[in-house]
Amino acid sequence: MIRGSIKEGSPSVSIKIGGVFSDQPQEFEAIVDTGFTGFVSMPFIKAFPLGLPLYGSTSVVLADGKSQARLIAEAQVVVGSDSQIGLVILEPSSNEILVGMDFLRHFKLALILASYGLALIQESEFDKIVAEP
Repeated sequence: MIRGSIKEGSPSVSIKIGGVFSDQPQEFEAIVDTGFTGFVSMPFIKAFPLGLPLYGSTSVVLADGKSQARLIAEAQVVVGSDSQIGLVILEPSSNEILVGMDFLRHFKLALILASYGLALIQESEFDKIVAEP
C-alpha cells in the first residue's frame, strides 16, 4: 500500500521520475487527477533536467474542451517498489505534476480516497475488499 495526502484540497502521492535508462530518478509530489486519462503530465521545465527522450507529440483535450498539441517523452516512473515505463505529457506552462487513470492502469492500482489522505493499493487487494460475501 502506498499512502498519499491531501495538499491544498487535491489528493497527492510521492513518485519518482527519471529517464528510461536513469539509475537515479528524482522524487516529486504528484496530484492524482481522475479526470486526466493519461499516464503522467509534468512541466517541461521539470522534465528537461531528467533527460527524458522525446517520443513525439500528441493532441490533448483540455477541461474546457479545447484541443492542443503537446510534446510527449518516455519516462521511468517509480511508485513504492514498482517501476513502469510510460509516456509523459510535457506541459509548457503548468507547474504541477499529474498522474492520471493510465497511471493507475499501468501500476494496477486502486485509489481509496478519504478527506484527510489517500491510499493506492493493488487491484487484487481491492477485489478482496469489494467482493460479494
